[in-house]
Amino acid sequence: MKKLLIIQMDEAYFLFETLLVLDRHREILKDFELTLLVTPQALAQIQNGSEPIIPGITTDIAKVVEARFDLSVNLSMNEVSWPLHSQIKSNQKLGPYENANQLLVPDVWSTFLMTLKARAPFLTFHMQDIYKNILGVKRITSPQKKAKNYQQVVIGLCNTNFFAANEQEKIINLINSQFPHLKIRDISEIDPVSNLSQILYIGPATFDALKICEDGATGIFLFSQFQGFNLLPHDEGHLVISSKNTQLLADKLMPLISNQILNREVPANFPYAIYQIDQENLFGSYLKSLNSSDDNYPVYQSHVVLWNYVLNMFDIHLEIIHCQPGQIDLLKGQVEVLNKLIRLYDYAMSSVDIIHQEAKSAAANNDTIQGHIKNLKEMEEISDKISQSHAFLRPVIDFYRIRRGQNTGTTLLEQAQHSFLTYSEEHQVLKAMLELFTVTLRKNEVSI
Repeated sequence: MKKLLIIQMDEAYFLFETLLVLDRHREILKDFELTLLVTPQALAQIQNGSEPIIPGITTDIAKVVEARFDLSVNLSMNEVSWPLHSQIKSNQKLGPYENANQLLVPDVWSTFLMTLKARAPFLTFHMQDIYKNILGVKRITSPQKKAKNYQQVVIGLCNTNFFAANEQEKIINLINSQFPHLKIRDISEIDPVSNLSQILYIGPATFDALKICEDGATGIFLFSQFQGFNLLPHDEGHLVISSKNTQLLADKLMPLISNQILNREVPANFPYAIYQIDQENLFGSYLKSLNSSDDNYPVYQSHVVLWNYVLNMFDIHLEIIHCQPGQIDLLKGQVEVLNKLIRLYDYAMSSVDIIHQEAKSAAANNDTIQGHIKNLKEMEEISDKISQSHAFLRPVIDFYRIRRGQNTGTTLLEQAQHSFLTYSEEHQVLKAMLELFTVTLRKNEVSI
């Protein structure tokens, strides 16, 4: 039996998602002797008997370092795990590790995971989908949510900046008056052995809410704006409500809650953005807009399409939404920046090509080489500034910055060849992103 080590040194939320992936794929992993290395702090937050705790879980770093494995996989973003992974005796490594003071990230899905450290504008893919792709596991199949017979409504306290305290109190009173048979409880009052499938959770996306919803409860998650899959469950049937940076009002929110309790469709002319967790697509869960969406939602759709091609090499087709003025303005701004960035990469590729040609020449001109290396450094500084100031472009820029860092060439020629290939790929991906934004604008009859 082959020995598999998975390193998960991140916080409890990430450990919880890792455990769910492993628990849901016990059959696939049955031929491996699994060791899961975690931190005591994260384990203590979830080891209460209701979450999937698997055999082989350990916090003993020394014992793991002494052992030998056929495959080690680091699912951590925590920098502490990088030198630790380099100490592991394994025939093959996936995920980040250090070698001779250089960070190596050999696989593309782990590289994508690393881009989350720079605070991506939204979580494009669910953490479970990211982890299962790193592990090479096919999509998680979860049963669709069926009609519910709710017995309890669990309320989570929202930030009063977008849902005032008196409005939150009012929503409780409205539920109580319209559905007097339902018990209304705080999330801390849930009986851990209760039938969670009879619970409707209403509130912000929190770790506690995630745990009960992954265990059977249905969620209506309230946000001030679209944030992707951060702290959301993976299964279908849950709703995400965004106030689109306005105030949530109880009277306007109540029709959707009533329909959910009565197992009806979402109400027409609902004033806030509604998203439904959907699993129609091969890559895993997707947040499907059911009405007028947030300004950044068309960008999210473009990211979903783009990253599936970059990471999985297959095309997916999503319906282009009818854009509102704010969405059109945002897309126009992204198109303008992308055009400038693509021209910048034209110059970068020219410099790399000249360095490559000089490196092949027996009479290489060192001044020419150094001049173009200087150009590349300046280009990196500019792209770094663009990454910091343009959050929607940041994941792609950071992804390829990490990929360029994997240059292990020992000669100038080898390094130039690697750089040219990486710059060329990034250049094409930026053009693809530009095309996605442009197509969305054209479908909305916007001239650019």
